[in-house]
Amino acid sequence: MFKKLLPKEAKYFEDFKDMITHIGEMAKYTNEIFSQDEIDKSLILKIKPLEVRCDEITSKIVKRLNKTYVTPFDREDIFTLIKRLDDISDILLGITARIDTYNITRKMKYTDKLAAIVLEQIKELGIAIQDLKVKSINECKAVKDLEMEADRVFQQAIKELFDTEKDAITLIKRKEILELLERASDKCQSTANVVLSIFIKNA
Repeated sequence: MFKKLLPKEAKYFEDFKDMITHIGEMAKYTNEIFSQDEIDKSLILKIKPLEVRCDEITSKIVKRLNKTYVTPFDREDIFTLIKRLDDISDILLGITARIDTYNITRKMKYTDKLAAIVLEQIKELGIAIQDLKVKSINECKAVKDLEMEADRVFQQAIKELFDTEKDAITLIKRKEILELLERASDKCQSTANVVLSIFIKNA
């Protein structure tokens, strides 16, 4: 009985690493999708199972939090971190789902740049989570800098879209996909804030 009350630090960190690894795979496939002139919809099929795995890890951590009295750091921070990571996976799935639903077949301008930024942010988050016990400041700053770049690209993309696209339905579809990519970048930034807060509290 007493063992159930002891901190399961290794398990939490293993789950965080598994989660960011799956999200990294999702971001890689998303980046590949938007990097090609013609959309490869076979890549979309690889994303859903990864998102399901992220949901499973989230559920497992929440259940463990309810059963464990002592945690490696504040349980609210653990919950917030895993929720932010799960949000990223949900957004990435939503992006690719829109591609399929809207039958997007050709590369959209600026989506490749935004997808590449999100991929880099997730790589930095992976390092930050890996080094959570030691340091995470540089990686969190890098995520913030990339988010600022994503904002710049997004604003340019939206401006050009409204300047050049005359078909209202096409405009709405493309705008939504661009917004989801920008939202993914924002969510990476909010996740980095949580990681930084955890590091500062436990330094």
